[in-house]
Amino acid sequence: MSKSLLISLVFAALCCLGLAYVGKNDPSAGGGLFPRCMFHHATDLYCPGCGGTRAAHALANFRIGEAFRQNLLLMTLAALFVWAAGLKTLAGLSRRSYRGPSFRFPVVAAYFLPLVVVLFWVLRNIPGWPFELLAPR
Repeated sequence: MSKSLLISLVFAALCCLGLAYVGKNDPSAGGGLFPRCMFHHATDLYCPGCGGTRAAHALANFRIGEAFRQNLLLMTLAALFVWAAGLKTLAGLSRRSYRGPSFRFPVVAAYFLPLVVVLFWVLRNIPGWPFELLAPR
């Protein structure tokens, strides 16, 4: 087993354990060791991560629609990450016999992703429809 495959599998196991913990402890009810968002507490505005823990809780309890309503950007990026990590792990498990699709992170995304995060941050704090749909609810 290659070192990168081992790291991928350990990371996946840790993610599953973390998701199980979040799924068992409802952050909305004050369960678990979840910190409050200091940015939201200080400014009453939503940061790009606001609703992320509640989204993970909903995802762990198979409420996919609710998870996307809590934090659309985080859930979209998580889905892309799981897809890419799955392809990478599948390629690592099958070694040279793997002929399926692969995922490479484009360099332009390193510049584009921070802009998307800032745009999401600004848009989710604009009152009124349709921007209020981006706020955690």
